[in-house]
Amino acid sequence: MNTKTTVNMLAAKFQIVAFAMFLLAAPAAQIEAQTADATSLNNKVMAGYQGWFRTPGDRPGNNGWSHLFNSAVPSVRRLAIDTWPDMSELTPPEKYAVPGFTNSDGSQAYLYSAQNYQTVLRHFQWMQTAGIDGVWLSQFCSHMPGGRQESDYPGVVNVMDNVRKAATATGRTWAFMYDFTGLSTNAVATIISNQWVRMVDSGVTSDPRYLHHDGKPVLLIWGFFPDRRQSDPEFCNPLISFLQAPGKYQAAVVGGGEPFWRTAGNEDFKAMLMRMTAWMPWQVGRATIDPKTGYKSSNMAHWAEDAAMCASNHVLYIPVIYAGTHIAGPPPVPPARPVIPRRNGNFLWEQFVAASKIPGINSVFVAMFDEVNEGTEILKVSNTPPTNAAFITYEGATGDWYMRLVSLGEKMLRNHTPITMPVPISPFDANLWYRIVNKSSGLALNSAVALSSNSVSNANLQWQLIYDGAGHYNIKNRASGKVIQNDDAVSETTKWELVWDGSGCCKIKDTASGKMLSGGGAATNNAPVLQADDANSDDLRWQIQN
Repeated sequence: MNTKTTVNMLAAKFQIVAFAMFLLAAPAAQIEAQTADATSLNNKVMAGYQGWFRTPGDRPGNNGWSHLFNSAVPSVRRLAIDTWPDMSELTPPEKYAVPGFTNSDGSQAYLYSAQNYQTVLRHFQWMQTAGIDGVWLSQFCSHMPGGRQESDYPGVVNVMDNVRKAATATGRTWAFMYDFTGLSTNAVATIISNQWVRMVDSGVTSDPRYLHHDGKPVLLIWGFFPDRRQSDPEFCNPLISFLQAPGKYQAAVVGGGEPFWRTAGNEDFKAMLMRMTAWMPWQVGRATIDPKTGYKSSNMAHWAEDAAMCASNHVLYIPVIYAGTHIAGPPPVPPARPVIPRRNGNFLWEQFVAASKIPGINSVFVAMFDEVNEGTEILKVSNTPPTNAAFITYEGATGDWYMRLVSLGEKMLRNHTPITMPVPISPFDANLWYRIVNKSSGLALNSAVALSSNSVSNANLQWQLIYDGAGHYNIKNRASGKVIQNDDAVSETTKWELVWDGSGCCKIKDTASGKMLSGGGAATNNAPVLQADDANSDDLRWQIQN
């Protein structure tokens, strides 16, 4: 590597670290986003918002747990969620008791409903603080007038009203995302056009907080897949023509669907997509195995050619990024893992790295803000969920970790700041103290760098995780005030890397020797913690608990 290349790389790394450290050091009032621009699709980080979670009593006549449980009576076997939303900030009127579910202290467990305006407002306040521009409000066309489930339309409208008011109150922006999954071929154009006319005539799309592009209100139509008959150009081109015709109902049409659209679709299908203002290929669940690490990564190999074809047709290319995912249903029973593990934000950040290398990408769609029933959510979830099931957590990270990540990624895209690995900010709160618990033994790391019972609460078991913005931590004990050192007398003995492998745990790797902290197979108190070569062993895996 020549000197010029080395200097450029060092300069880029300094720029990344400096940008991240500025965000870490800035007061909350500085970081909090100003009013989000609602006039353009460019320079946006917007998340999908399902808003489909319902609880008995949230509205008159509702007795179900929509998308929370697959039955009228809550039970572990009928769970539809695999993470538990963080309910700690919600007020009593926002909490709906879940029969039979209790927290670790035996107290009643609660869930929320998007029918409750105060909760939707709270979600938007979290976005405002993090700097997320707004949401794509998902609405299933089958629940609209003329659809098979139009009886649910009043609930759909109520969520829309909640989102609209919350966006106004917080200075966020929003737009409709019409999902036409399951519609019959002859209903696609009719239901969507009628609903759009209804929203335009009622003044909803004229709302100052409703997203526009080139002076036109934006409409995202989701569900374009070449193997779905209702996506055929025969049925969708007339709809696109109606929406693009000059006049009162003209829209900036955005499409979403097939991730491999250039190779999976025929020429007519691709031509239809290239008629739109923007295209968002659906990425969730599309993963590949990284040959270097063996970890699952998002399949982004097609992004550059996708973006180039869109650019040549004057179509904005907006990639869909996500934090990870799991199947809709109960959480995986250990030792099973999520379908696509998050690796504590690394899976998500890799997608920002890829996007930053492709000319023209300055906006992303985050799937999704609230989808706890498919494990894609970025809202705050509990790290101490009910004990009824092995709910997936944020692995000790702060509740706002994924919101902070997507906001930082978008800021760096917008500012053309180089985005590289490792993640430049910490998932942890440097002002808090954490326990570091060995996965194999369940014993906690103590101030003597030995193992102790995790049932005891004292400063000897509490650790501060101090991040340098470049992938390294000092791990400082509360009782002794000392940091963990390596056995060898080398220069970087106090710096450690947390290697997240998708197990919900991390390996603690010395940056100088490459060795890992190991429980050594011990199952008794005061057993010394060893340093060992990397291996696929729970002795080398540690849980970060707060």
